[in-house]
Amino acid sequence: MSFEERLEKLKTPGISGVKNVTIEKWIAYAMFLLLFLIPMFTSLYNLLVFGKIISYMIFALALDILWGYAGLMNLGFALFFGLGGYVLGIGLSCQAGLPAYMEFGGLTQIPLLYKPLLHIPFAVLMGLLVPAAVAFILGIFIFYSKIKGVFYNLITLALVALFELLLATKQMYTGGSSGISGIGFGLEKITFFGNPIGIKGWYYIGFGALLLVYVLCRLLTKARFGSVIKSVRDNESRLQFLGYNPAVFKIAIFTISAFFAGFAGMIYLPMTSFISIEAAGVSFSTTILVWLAIGGRGNLTGAMVGALLVSFLQSTLSDVFGNMWQLVLGLVLIAIVYFLPKGIVGTLQDIQYNRRIAKVIAETKANQEV
Repeated sequence: MSFEERLEKLKTPGISGVKNVTIEKWIAYAMFLLLFLIPMFTSLYNLLVFGKIISYMIFALALDILWGYAGLMNLGFALFFGLGGYVLGIGLSCQAGLPAYMEFGGLTQIPLLYKPLLHIPFAVLMGLLVPAAVAFILGIFIFYSKIKGVFYNLITLALVALFELLLATKQMYTGGSSGISGIGFGLEKITFFGNPIGIKGWYYIGFGALLLVYVLCRLLTKARFGSVIKSVRDNESRLQFLGYNPAVFKIAIFTISAFFAGFAGMIYLPMTSFISIEAAGVSFSTTILVWLAIGGRGNLTGAMVGALLVSFLQSTLSDVFGNMWQLVLGLVLIAIVYFLPKGIVGTLQDIQYNRRIAKVIAETKANQEV
């Protein structure tokens, strides 16, 4: 086999399983194993922390298929996380009657619009469909209008800012800046064969949801559809030349990613029994961009690593450094981005790939000498 043939084989994940598969998969398997074992040796408080981080990892996967694979950075992606969380959260908070935040706002009964959400399965369904429907409508407006670049980013940023403002001002319907409380009463009504679901049970439900979303995202990105959305990112004009309509694929991936983001927002609720503006605003939207920059965008494992690492550091550093934790975290993140511009997983992939290329070159030279 010639050097060129061996190098081409090395570049083909389906044949050699080298660059995009091995190191990334091993890291993913290690993370999944760690998350599976955590309830066996940690405290209840830490279990709640890691359960919340799992919802963040699902959220990061949702943005990665949009930004990392399709090249559509979204500065307001927390809009969809918040929609999923708020829709289900409102439904759960109404299970014990009129919630406190509605009563304080002057309401005497549950609004007519919210009454269908009293049926928890319907609330779950709406928590998935509402973010997807909003993304679909926005996608039609944005992508068929061929809005790109800075203008696209400004629109997404403005939308999440408006949503944040809406949540803050409509206190009687959204809880305002205090958020939606009383979710725990609704969670108690969800049982498994008549038995209540404890914290550990909710944790493993979240873990199973993470596995499901990871598998679905991997299947999506490895399918023909995944190749097309990568072409949207890499060379949209050539895609048009081949007869494809990029707007259709942009709308599709935008809707799918919003669907997963809303799902992540619902998984967030059992670990916190609470949701507020902080989980649906501008600040959270920019935080997730940092997760992908740290872990490495364009590969699913990198998204999960970034969400896990940054969220864990936030929790740990705040306990160790007190009020200085944000400064310390900022310095750590700057160092990672500066020295590892492709993110942690992306850099490890390059190291592995370069080593194997060096091995191929060495073996080729040895065969030529013989």
